[in-house]
Amino acid sequence: GRASGKSTNMAAFLLLKLMSNEYARIVIARYTQKSIKSSVYQDITDLIDQWGLRRRVRITGDRIENLANSNFIVTHSFKISDDSQTAKGKGIANPNYLFVDECQEVDSEQEYIKLVDSFRKQGVKKKIILAFNPTSKAHWLFKRFYLPDETPNPKWAKTHEFLHTTYKDNEENLDPGKVAEWEEMREIDPDYYNHHILGRWLDIGEGQVFRNWKFTYEPDEDAEVLYGLDFGFSKDPSALVKVSKRGKKLWVEELIYEQGLTNEDLFEVMKRAGVPLEATIYADAAEPKSIETLRRMGFRNIRPSRKGPDSVNAGIDRVNSYQVFCSPKSKNLIEEYYVYSYKKGTDKPID
Repeated sequence: GRASGKSTNMAAFLLLKLMSNEYARIVIARYTQKSIKSSVYQDITDLIDQWGLRRRVRITGDRIENLANSNFIVTHSFKISDDSQTAKGKGIANPNYLFVDECQEVDSEQEYIKLVDSFRKQGVKKKIILAFNPTSKAHWLFKRFYLPDETPNPKWAKTHEFLHTTYKDNEENLDPGKVAEWEEMREIDPDYYNHHILGRWLDIGEGQVFRNWKFTYEPDEDAEVLYGLDFGFSKDPSALVKVSKRGKKLWVEELIYEQGLTNEDLFEVMKRAGVPLEATIYADAAEPKSIETLRRMGFRNIRPSRKGPDSVNAGIDRVNSYQVFCSPKSKNLIEEYYVYSYKKGTDKPID
């Protein structure tokens, strides 16, 4: 569940192992390289400073070494970036701790097994730790490790331990006002409370994350107009949405949803869709080159979106506080991006 202290406690555990006299070669894995540094790895470096250990370790890129012995922590990504090929292993000799952070991000059971099997070498006793927030019962994590009633599958009992934590396990470290707000959600929105706060699994078909929207579209004349742009090309489409905002109301209209568009094509299609050159456009921050290209071509107010820690859930929480009206033309984006947390026919969460 949210704010249960998983990351902080894992950071402390791994740092204690790093600084101990016992053998410790630790790998922190996450789905993409760019997300590792904003995860438990950052918590570890913060604790190094809080505990006054900076002079006892060497931090070089994605590696932290204990200067007194051969212990180290190193990061590993399942993929180099969100759309590239699977990353090769780092050739670490005899690692004995593998921590997979945000394991729900991993696309498939096959990718998980491939990584875990690479840690099953003889000679060193190993511990593999998975941390995740429950998603849908359609996800491979649920199918592999749990029974339909959400209890751990007993077939793993001899070799696995399961620990489910919630904010109640970490309440002494949390803002009392935030705790009170979450507990109010128990009555206001029990589905949200059970899934996001208590960490319960969603039943298959329960993937709807935004329920406060209607297929009506009559924006206020004085509404602020912004645009959101997601780049794509072959597999994924380029997508542009127009958002009119006034008070706690949002009017959403899909303008572009198309594959095979180069940046030059996209510029022309955006102009034909009626996007003013002076429009404020928030675009996928992962593609700074595409953003700069469109800026030089004429959209001078295009800028990268800001994605902080837990940005997906934070965005869901924020939008759920609005009343949303969607143009009937927005069916693609509504079905694939805004209404359902899982793409149809797959276990992959929408990012």
